[in-house]
Amino acid sequence: MKQLQQIKHVFPGGNTSKGFYSFYDYIIREEPEHVFVLKGGPGVGKSTFMRAIAQELLDRGLKVEYHHCSSDPESLDGVAFPELRIAIIDGTAPHVVDPKYPGCIDEILHLNHYLNETKLRENRAEILKLNAQSSEFFQRAYKYLAAAESVYQDWETTIKKHISSGYINQKAIELINRIYGNREISNTEGQIRHLFASAITPDGMVNHLESLIDPMPLKIVLHGLPGTGRSRLLYKVATAGVERGLDLEMFHCALNPDRVEHLVIPDLGVAITTSEEPHAYKRCKSDIWINLNSGFREEGLEQDAEILSTVQKYYWELLGVAISYIRQAKETHDAIESLYIPSMDFDAMGELRTRVLNKIITYIT
Repeated sequence: MKQLQQIKHVFPGGNTSKGFYSFYDYIIREEPEHVFVLKGGPGVGKSTFMRAIAQELLDRGLKVEYHHCSSDPESLDGVAFPELRIAIIDGTAPHVVDPKYPGCIDEILHLNHYLNETKLRENRAEILKLNAQSSEFFQRAYKYLAAAESVYQDWETTIKKHISSGYINQKAIELINRIYGNREISNTEGQIRHLFASAITPDGMVNHLESLIDPMPLKIVLHGLPGTGRSRLLYKVATAGVERGLDLEMFHCALNPDRVEHLVIPDLGVAITTSEEPHAYKRCKSDIWINLNSGFREEGLEQDAEILSTVQKYYWELLGVAISYIRQAKETHDAIESLYIPSMDFDAMGELRTRVLNKIITYIT
């Protein structure tokens, strides 16, 4: 359990209804001490590079954040060491990262230096063809995700009209008082860190809630249908926390990043999560559950039952088609990697990894 609390798993970017959406600026919460930006093509070992260094530092007792790739959840887009304010990130497309403070904070590591370009050019035509195919699969996936979001909004709107006016405002005040008590408004506002706890991946919907929610002593679970005001409630609680000078972590919806699904207040040991498929939360006796469905007016949803059945059907179907295209993009990407791997000098790159690790260790006091 101790090691679990030292490890956090998140997604810094996601395949969403808005296309690829990035929260890369929040990989390091505070002003960074040092950021290593990895540049290099697919299959050059960026994820392995980061994972090896992360394990070394985890073995030394440091906290580690694994920032997973939404297009391949087994791969990493970055690792962060919050106690040192140091991160290693993948700075290649679709999350291109250019140094803001080169030589001062940011350091670019060009892994292509260990690539035999002459050998790689033998597969130039195949690589270009596969890249084009991968891009096409992603663009199709994003169109279906946009369609799924449109249907989801219809789902929300249909339910929202049956919710009593002001119900969420009442619940927000109750929750704010429960969490913050008599804590006064601060002269200095807190900060919000934005990330994804879940992602739409080739493997379907994947989340890492166990590493984000479980370690918090107080867990509050919002249960309610789409349109019952879960995201609105979380925004209100987050705003109240910021006004009281607290730093928070806000985790956004994998489909629509404008919606919020989870909120963590580390200084208070509080986590607020929503329980809805595909991230239904397993209930524990110590958890506080808030049923937002109790805000329905007496006439209920019977009159819109057919509409709700239809939108749910098409929502899950559209989401399934989008995932199938993301899966095909992943398979194409794997084929590209297989063409790069034989051209890499991984032994020489291992020496670079050792130098980077030693440099990070100098920051440990």
